[in-house]
Amino acid sequence: MATVFGSLWVPCLILSILGIAFLVGELFLPGFGVAGICGVLCLIAVCVMQFMTAPPLVATLVTIVLGLILVVMVILFMRSMKNGLLFRSPIVLKEKIESEAVNLSDSNPESLIGKTGVAVTPLRPSGIALIDGRRYSVETQSTFTEKDTEITVIAVDGPKITVR
Repeated sequence: MATVFGSLWVPCLILSILGIAFLVGELFLPGFGVAGICGVLCLIAVCVMQFMTAPPLVATLVTIVLGLILVVMVILFMRSMKNGLLFRSPIVLKEKIESEAVNLSDSNPESLIGKTGVAVTPLRPSGIALIDGRRYSVETQSTFTEKDTEITVIAVDGPKITVR
């Protein structure tokens, strides 16, 4: 084996298995690609070690095989993201935010000052209030306000609405 695959054939075999395992793990682990990067680095290390110790023809064949494995892994990953196991995974967000569904900014939030509303949830000190028919996240000056209590907006500081 050492004459065909070079003197580092055992570390190359171990790194190949580790690299493929890291790439398969990347398909199922949430994160930002550490496992995938480690897998690619392992496979690159195998190619470098093969070119250093093995005959050029064998090193080239090993590099081609590892490249094909890498291409197959990318294809499987893309296919899985589209409609496979990853698509059905609970860690993948499938919902979309529609512009009509959520109004992320009010055109004039200062216009709320002085308006009255009702606490939809207990305010401890923050919660949800209904003001002019719309739900807002609010904070109270005091420590606790019961549900269904009438509240008045006293200040607006960016997204923070303070009530009393």
